[in-house]
Amino acid sequence: MTLYKNERYHEFVELVFHQIVNKLFRYKNYKLHIINRRKPANPDSLTLGYINFKKKIIALDIFTPKTHKPKSINSLLRTLAHEIAHIQKPPYYQRYKGRNIVRQHFPAFYNQVDKNIVKIKKDPYFKQYFRQ
Repeated sequence: MTLYKNERYHEFVELVFHQIVNKLFRYKNYKLHIINRRKPANPDSLTLGYINFKKKIIALDIFTPKTHKPKSINSLLRTLAHEIAHIQKPPYYQRYKGRNIVRQHFPAFYNQVDKNIVKIKKDPYFKQYFRQ
């Protein structure tokens, strides 16, 4: 199904977001924000998505950084799984070498990302976007 390769790509991404976040993972209050780029992105510091806990916003970059073509749905689903894992395993402060650091990405976090991807793969509609 190539619905996402036409001018209604934004609507399709919003439907995917609603289905994954609200229905599959049951986080009702989170909203989608699409990152708009004015010029090609620097590959050294590339933001695929971020989450704002205070405003309950998940922001996604839905276009490729250099050519501004629509990203594959597989890539968007994996980014969503990553951002949802931030809700499930929130960042915490830790003492490291006499300083407080914020642990955002840690081993238990990545295990949660893998569990989220498996949960998305079990969905009868979204499993078509992953390799068998």
